[in-house]
Amino acid sequence: MKSKLMRPTLLALLVAAGLAGCATTTPPALELPTPQGETAPAELGQWWQSLNDPTLNALIDEALAHNADVLIAIESVGQSRATLRQAKVALLPDVNATLNATRRNPSDETSQPGQGGTSNVFTGGFSVSYEIDLWGRVWKAKDAALANLLASQYARESTRSAVAAQTARSYFALLALDAEEALLTQTLATRDEAYTLQQKRYSAGAAGEYELKLAEAERASVAAALPQTVAAREKAEAALAVLLGRSPKAVIEGHVARGNGLAVLAKAPEIPAGLPADLLTRRPDVRQAEAQLAFADASLDEAKRRYFPSLTLTGFLGGESLELSDLFSAPARTWNIAGQLLQPIVGMAKIDAQVDSAKASRNQAEISYAQTARAAYGDARSALATHRGAREALIATEARADAQNKVKELADKRYKAGVSSYLDQLNAERDRLAAERDRVSALQARLNALVDVYQALGGGWSKEALAKAD
Repeated sequence: MKSKLMRPTLLALLVAAGLAGCATTTPPALELPTPQGETAPAELGQWWQSLNDPTLNALIDEALAHNADVLIAIESVGQSRATLRQAKVALLPDVNATLNATRRNPSDETSQPGQGGTSNVFTGGFSVSYEIDLWGRVWKAKDAALANLLASQYARESTRSAVAAQTARSYFALLALDAEEALLTQTLATRDEAYTLQQKRYSAGAAGEYELKLAEAERASVAAALPQTVAAREKAEAALAVLLGRSPKAVIEGHVARGNGLAVLAKAPEIPAGLPADLLTRRPDVRQAEAQLAFADASLDEAKRRYFPSLTLTGFLGGESLELSDLFSAPARTWNIAGQLLQPIVGMAKIDAQVDSAKASRNQAEISYAQTARAAYGDARSALATHRGAREALIATEARADAQNKVKELADKRYKAGVSSYLDQLNAERDRLAAERDRVSALQARLNALVDVYQALGGGWSKEALAKAD
């Protein structure tokens, strides 16, 4: 008889042993370039300090402390950390203090001699339940929670990196609008003087209506562009205030401090050539994808171990009596110890579905990891190319602006000397204004390209900052 009872358990153990061989395989290595060991840019973690603008540093610090997306990411880390604590507690015995009161009236069929009628039964003490982790299922659940915590930490650092970069870009856009507003204001003042002069010349008969209307039209074109630029600047200030996580009142007021101008900021150090390829593997989004793959691996292993039988030990130490006052007396003392070996049979189909779901999640995580790594190298190549183009474009644009300023100066002299017409002077002024506006755009593009490179290389966070935050 004993032999027959042992057969299901032995069969279950053999099935479990066979399934134990179905371990999760390590994902194939990605084809990444071989590191060459060149020196990387100093202090990628806080790349904005290389721009030497205390105002920008303060704005980014403010954003990292108060931006809503950063705060949400921090709370997500806290949630993942709590999940890890739950997984660790599952490795410990479950101990509870219990106190039960039962009023019963057994039937004539089940009552013992001398115990008929209604009675009260009180039970109290300590109960213990512990699942012996024979197959490492609970440990795998803990490993999965740990990987999930790491992924959430890298997600937080990825958010911080993105917020720092966006703050810098928004600040550059604001400085560009400031420069354009100043340029248009100065130009409008010049056009006002020119229009007033043409009015006087027209009244004196020294100029025709054509010159007068031409001066009026040129003044009106600048006067129309100026309020649009002012509105864009106010909109940019409000958007930056929201990005910084400021209060609604501060957003309405919209004032954002300014530091160095675009021309000063654009003198930032160049990106060194020949960066090591493994620099990109430090990007927080790549690390996050890697941690998510580890989480999926551990989750799949944990799901497979549900096929195995579970062994649970339970115990109770306390008292049992018919009167509450006698519950903890010596005669009422009671204890028990029990063990349970549970092997899923009908529930195998449910476990099959859970394993299939975990496999699909793991495969998705592997594909996502590979794609994130590819995208990192694509971002770096694109950012470096854009930076090179922006730098060369800025050199050419500045040369053009300097030349157009000289042309305007010569055109003014020629007009006053009567050598050239007023139309020639206006054309020179139009070209100068367009060249100066292009200079502002080129300065902004150069700085944005620099930010893109730092972000593509994984700038904006560091392992030290990760350790301090935790």
